[in-house]
Amino acid sequence: MAKFRKAQEKLQGTLQGDFDKHAVAGGFAVGVFFSFTPLVTLHMLLAILVAVLFRFSKGAAMAGAWVNNPYTMPFVFYGCFRLGEWILGVHIPPPNFEGMTVTTLLQAAVPYAAPLFLGTTLVGILASALAYLVVYRVADRIQSARRNRQK
Repeated sequence: MAKFRKAQEKLQGTLQGDFDKHAVAGGFAVGVFFSFTPLVTLHMLLAILVAVLFRFSKGAAMAGAWVNNPYTMPFVFYGCFRLGEWILGVHIPPPNFEGMTVTTLLQAAVPYAAPLFLGTTLVGILASALAYLVVYRVADRIQSARRNRQK
């Protein structure tokens, strides 16, 4: 929860001064997209790299990268895997972990990769599009409220 609080504080800090609504919404959307990828250890790094590349808000990208967090990942990844399985028209039985070594575990993981990456990519795209729209509207309202207070 402490990391979520840090991300929340970072996003609030981003919205404190003058800010570009597109940059904040784009940064958050990029973070949300990467939070859904199975590249768990790279979420934050990839979100910040893309935010820098497209001149989006790095703070918003960091906050977005925590949308799918360690508490929700197993459920999200399972659902995304099943979605990818359904789209590809395949059914992959659960693995048998008895007598597995690292090599056999990696070999057993190969058939799971395509459905997982397909499902997480599709859900990530939808979630990031929704996140962009929501954050853009919120940022617009914040700016409008500030302009009204200054009058």
